[in-house]
Amino acid sequence: MTVNPLIFSNNPRYRISRHLLFWSCWVLYDTIFMALSYGRGSQSGFWSSFPGSLLEELLTMPLDMAFCYSIIYFLIPRYLGKGKYMQMVILWLVFSVLFVTGFRFFTMHITPFLRRFDGLPPIMGKDPGFIWDFFSLFSQVNMEGCIAAAIKLGKMWGIKEQELDLLKKEKQKIEPHLHEGRMQPVFLINALERVTQLSVKEPALIPGMVSRIKQLLMYVIYENNQPSVSLEKELKLVEEYVELEKTGIENLEVGVKVTGNMAGERIAPFIILPLVENGFRQLSLLDLPSKSISLDIGVEEGSLYLKLAWSKPIDSSTMLNGSNVTLQNIGKRLDLLYPYSHELKVVITTEQFIIDLGIELNRAIN
Repeated sequence: MTVNPLIFSNNPRYRISRHLLFWSCWVLYDTIFMALSYGRGSQSGFWSSFPGSLLEELLTMPLDMAFCYSIIYFLIPRYLGKGKYMQMVILWLVFSVLFVTGFRFFTMHITPFLRRFDGLPPIMGKDPGFIWDFFSLFSQVNMEGCIAAAIKLGKMWGIKEQELDLLKKEKQKIEPHLHEGRMQPVFLINALERVTQLSVKEPALIPGMVSRIKQLLMYVIYENNQPSVSLEKELKLVEEYVELEKTGIENLEVGVKVTGNMAGERIAPFIILPLVENGFRQLSLLDLPSKSISLDIGVEEGSLYLKLAWSKPIDSSTMLNGSNVTLQNIGKRLDLLYPYSHELKVVITTEQFIIDLGIELNRAIN
């Protein structure tokens, strides 16, 4: 058995060995400490006190295990992993008090019986009193809790570093092909064609359209190769694109809603725009007397939530254009840039196509 699998592997065999090693070391440490304390406080020697000390430690070990596992399997994933630090500290203190109460009950009602049975003194030296005893148990419980948490966090950090190295290597391999999943300026060509058509029918609309096309074109040229861009800037681009698509279309209802604090947030470029462009393109291919498309975007605690929905005929049940290459490419790019930190779902209802996207913005692979 090598060291790395013992530390990092989630294989049941290694996990059991890892936990057995930890608890064996802890029981041995606490037993030695207790036996030495008995030896100093009575005529009993170290080896005479060792069996009784070991029995006491084994009987209290379920409480030790319950406390440690509540830290590493409940508090760390649910609170520390989600940045809820204050809640975690408060709950840690609550758990500490509860388990210290359990340990004190054991030492008051069970330990004296065990010590008489083993021929050891009921207490080690003078009774320290409630306050001293409470804080002594409190420090002991939290010492093992901190050790267990440190091991858990070290393991998590090591695994993330390994995953990060692998993902960066994969990114280097795939990066030459990333252009397939990036935003291609096809919509600009379509927009220019519409400019040509509307120049005859509604020439007054042309200056506004040309201005928006210029902004979009400059953004595509200069931002496409950046690893990340301002989320505010990306959403401004999306709004410009939506206004461009609305221009000159009478039977189209468009709703855009943006909420949350975007300041300081960054996102990989052309994640949102291809989704919106794909929605408009799919909608343009549908034969409907009236069409609608809505976009809801929100940012909360560093996470982006997007919902894009557009109308469809009631009798249709699948995405247009087969498997939809645009969505596949966006999904691949999200897998590469936001691994394990995004969720992309397509929902088809009776009257709508819906795309739901969630991204943890701070967990991008750069």
